[in-house]
Amino acid sequence: MVGSSGHFAGFIGQYVFNSGDQGITPAFKLDQGLPAYPLPPLIDPSFANNTDVHYWQPSDAVRAPENLYWTFSLQRSVTPNTVVEAAYNATTGSHLQTTLVNLNQVPTATFNRLVNQFGAQQAVNILNAAAGSAVATQAGIGLPYPNFTNPLIQQTRSVAQSLRPYPQYLSIVTGAQGGDKSGHSTYHAMVLKAERRFSGGLTFQWNYTLSKLLTDSDSYDAGGNSQDQYNRGLEKSIGQYDQTHVLKLSTLYELPFGKGRRFMNHGGVVNGVIGGWRLGAIETYASGRPIALSRNNPLPIFNGVTRPTITTYDDWRAPIKGDKFDPAVDKFLDISKFPVQPIAFGNATRYNPKVREFPQFNENISLAKSFAIREQTRLDVRGEAFNLFNRTRFGNGSTSLNSTTFGVVNSQANSQRQMQVALKLSF
Repeated sequence: MVGSSGHFAGFIGQYVFNSGDQGITPAFKLDQGLPAYPLPPLIDPSFANNTDVHYWQPSDAVRAPENLYWTFSLQRSVTPNTVVEAAYNATTGSHLQTTLVNLNQVPTATFNRLVNQFGAQQAVNILNAAAGSAVATQAGIGLPYPNFTNPLIQQTRSVAQSLRPYPQYLSIVTGAQGGDKSGHSTYHAMVLKAERRFSGGLTFQWNYTLSKLLTDSDSYDAGGNSQDQYNRGLEKSIGQYDQTHVLKLSTLYELPFGKGRRFMNHGGVVNGVIGGWRLGAIETYASGRPIALSRNNPLPIFNGVTRPTITTYDDWRAPIKGDKFDPAVDKFLDISKFPVQPIAFGNATRYNPKVREFPQFNENISLAKSFAIREQTRLDVRGEAFNLFNRTRFGNGSTSLNSTTFGVVNSQANSQRQMQVALKLSF
């Protein structure tokens, strides 16, 4: 069991004493002591029945997550102040905490047997029927133990509950408390860099990354379970945060005008107006992240999700009516590209590498100048523009096949252009 602090304990007994008449008479009197209740070591083995229970798998309890890194790079100096580099970087993660293990899912073989015998829809009807009912009896499904249909525990009376590996329990929780470390990830990247140390008024750091992330565990504890506990390999896909191409350019340039510079190298009013300005830019251009579809889960077998059934991976986008995407008239995804969803496990991967969010294009620019007022007094003036060209990056809209607004874009995924001016006096 798990206590309110989130730490595991061997046994926690929780007892509630009720008055039986909504508090008109006391539940008990202090001078008479508490009503009788069981104390360890007289533990009823059924004390956790009909509730969620927590379980640490032995192999996960003693082994921490692991990451392995390796890299190989070549550098060359092309000028006295400029270096270029080509590198291969890789990372693998193993024994990652995740939520893939779902020990109390109805066995897939049991569900398939019902489908083969009665058809998909009738199999669902049987699983949703009450345990011990005529529907269950006709399907040849009995009770897992004699008091399973106790009317005081209505939540455990379905046929699906009776067919779980541990029908006395609801969920057997492993991931939320660190008891499931079955996750794995791999990341490979080619990185090209160019770096210039400050010289002649110019410095920059530019890099381009071509990468691929594969994983079944996108975050520490993503919630939910695998589509099929008995085929967890289906969870491996392109990663949620995979971006194939990323280009980042960071540049700082002192404009060559004014005193001590290449042009107009003199003081006075001209230097005060146009001399000493610094131009900075940070530009980012990146591929969109992969898209994931979802649908209502038609399978009453206590699996985490049932992903959609698809016929193609590269034809999900809806056609646009003009030269560029307009959310007022266009949709991001086209519902007609997908077949009627069967009552079965889907064949779509968690994330689709061929259909992605809108790419990211962003430019941040700054222009700054320092004015020397006295020997120890200086005024810095700085103007900045974020998303200089006011690029719009739209959201994806709903990606649930059961949504009436599937593919309709009604959000923006980035911020509009913002500009600011700052003054700083140093003395």
